Amino acid sequence: MPLVHMKPMLKTAKAARYGIAAFNMIDYNSARAIVDGAEEMNAPIIIQVSVKTIKLWSHKTLGSWVAALAADADVPIALHLDHCKDLDVIKGCIDNGWTSVMFDGSADPFEENVKKSKQAYDIAMAAGVGLEAELGAIGGVEDDKFVAEDEAILADVNECLAFCKEMPELAVFAPAIGTAHGDYKGEPKIAYDRLEKLTSIIDIPIALHGGTGLTDEQFTRCIQSGCAKVNISTMHKKHFVDGFCDVKTKEPPVKEPIPYIEAQYETMKAGVMDMIRTFGSEGKASQMKAA
Repeated sequence: MPLVHMKPMLKTAKAARYGIAAFNMIDYNSARAIVDGAEEMNAPIIIQVSVKTIKLWSHKTLGSWVAALAADADVPIALHLDHCKDLDVIKGCIDNGWTSVMFDGSADPFEENVKKSKQAYDIAMAAGVGLEAELGAIGGVEDDKFVAEDEAILADVNECLAFCKEMPELAVFAPAIGTAHGDYKGEPKIAYDRLEKLTSIIDIPIALHGGTGLTDEQFTRCIQSGCAKVNISTMHKKHFVDGFCDVKTKEPPVKEPIPYIEAQYETMKAGVMDMIRTFGSEGKASQMKAA
């Protein structure tokens, strides 16, 4: 089926209290592992892409890969640009058929973040594309952005409300609630009270960033509190590397490249399916298509 828009997917997921996995693809093999894993689980899925991955492959190439995979699939698939502060990159994605984009102005002061996010919002709305925007400082490493976990700043509830009033048709909102990108140095300290307060006053679905390393119980509580989009990047990248490298340890040595690629694919797909089970979206593709 054609690529779908993220906003109605997430609205449905939020109302039914399950999460839609958003995996960061690396190449065609990782993208097909995401799609095939979702198909086996009959689950909606979001494929998202970092700016550095776009710089490697190009908007057009990535868009054509995912569009072709989606055309042969029978589950809803959205193609999303992850953390980006460059409006030209956002426009490039939109021009090449991506169905949602993210503007990340979280490193700027509140007023500047609102101003720049609104510019991205206007571009996305004019093109009929969904926008994700972020507030607060989510810890960890994401592309070229680094925020020490002890310097992360939780999103202020009143600022979140004012931010979302400026952009009422956001596809998804990403407030900092204590999670972090990459590997956690210690126990994640999630501000559940703040998350629950936000979801009680803001009707926009919430994105949970920094999913790799959370426990099943933490995922479940965040999803039950209104997180409809759950980002997984670091774990997928680890599976990308481990699935490939594990073949190297086999005896006798494997000298053909295809077994490496197949093992990489199977490892990534298994990880995708595991997260879909955890997030409660297994079997939900049919529900969305019927809606």
